[in-house]
Amino acid sequence: MVESFITYVEQRGIDFIPIDVLTKPLTEQGPFDCIIHKSYGQEWDKNLETFSINHPYSTVIDRPSAIQRLHNRISMLEPVSQLNIPKLSIPNQLLVQDFEALKSIQMDKDLVFPVIAKPLLADGDSGTHNMLLVVNHEGLTKGLKFDSPMVLQEFVNHGGVIFKVYVANDYVKCVKRGSLPDVSNETREKIKSESGGVMGFSQISSSVITGDDTGSSSNNKSDEKLKMPTQEFLVEMADGLRQALGLHLFNFDMIKDDKTDDYLVVDINYFPGFEKLPYYESVMTDFLLNIKKSQEEKKMMKKEVGVHDEAQA
Repeated sequence: MVESFITYVEQRGIDFIPIDVLTKPLTEQGPFDCIIHKSYGQEWDKNLETFSINHPYSTVIDRPSAIQRLHNRISMLEPVSQLNIPKLSIPNQLLVQDFEALKSIQMDKDLVFPVIAKPLLADGDSGTHNMLLVVNHEGLTKGLKFDSPMVLQEFVNHGGVIFKVYVANDYVKCVKRGSLPDVSNETREKIKSESGGVMGFSQISSSVITGDDTGSSSNNKSDEKLKMPTQEFLVEMADGLRQALGLHLFNFDMIKDDKTDDYLVVDINYFPGFEKLPYYESVMTDFLLNIKKSQEEKKMMKKEVGVHDEAQA
């Protein structure tokens, strides 16, 4: 954790206490108003559950079962389709368990080239970020190596821009970053001739767009594609996903389809690098203080209910 951030939060009355996740039960540590973690495993899950039972007003950020959903690239996007927000969806995608299943796919019926091949699991291991762009049948059947199940997701031209939306409870911030460039017919032919129809993301050049979009008044069509989604739209999505996922801290990656102008959510990540955001120190500090405030309000409501029940008796 960044030293300057620790100093900043201490000045506002917050202490960060390291937790021993390996050798000591949580019930023997603390007490903690809030536990922030990115640990995994059955023992740790049981440790958190026991702690939560014994400390009902402490907040765990976040529940292992909720985090686990984001480790699967199919289940992570399911809530998006259930939000029923106009102009919002996910790309067409298909789970492929093994090479035999791959051979049975009917392209142009099940999916349309080009597609992105991604590992099904997104659990933080280095291999989970290895992604390939596939532009034809040869690349699909000869260029993919199966070590584990994968997801095939239709590639959508989106102006080479991805919108990364960070959520910390009620805080919602969108930043614009460079993505894969649009795939033209010329690009497809080049990938076919140079690499047999499949190419790794690291081999595909893309420029990085930095900073926020303030919304220019240009009438240029490409400029329109680069504009940020409205804050109202972002908040509606963030609120819906926060409730559906049961998470406090996450971000989702979103692109804008060049053909339909629909926004497509392509990835959701738990507790991403908030330090990349401007003024993240104050954002995260306010987030933690609001967690504490909510805990105090719950305690007060419980106390008032108890007093009211005694009066009734």
